[in-house]
This record gives sequence, structure tokens and C-alpha cells, in this order.
Amino acid sequence: MNKLFDLRFVIGCFFLIIGILLILHGFISSESDQTVNRWCGAFFSLFGLVMLLLSYRSTTNGPNE
Repeated sequence: MNKLFDLRFVIGCFFLIIGILLILHGFISSESDQTVNRWCGAFFSLFGLVMLLLSYRSTTNGPNE
């Protein structure tokens, strides 16, 4: 099955990229309220990794194999 048709893979990639960008922006920016960006980025990245893991597990242990 093509991974781009698996919604978990696409959502995982999106949240992982946005999470990494938020974490980087939280550390690079000099404003004092950037801890929100770091925490949101961490949770977005974690959610993205979970979705990618679920996508990977569904392709390796699929019912069609």
C-alpha cells in the first residue's frame, strides 16, 4: 500500500515538521514567552512520532501479508 494514501503517515509527517519548527523557533527567538512554543513543539513532535509509528506498524503487520 502506498504510504501517501495512509492518513496516519501524512498526519505524522505534518505534526513532526511543525513540532520541530516550533521547537527551533522557541530556542532561537529572544522573547521571554517562547516556552509555549517549546512545549507545543514537543507535544506536536511526540504526536507526529506516534502517528508515524502507527503507520509503520500497520504496514509491517498488515492483514494482506
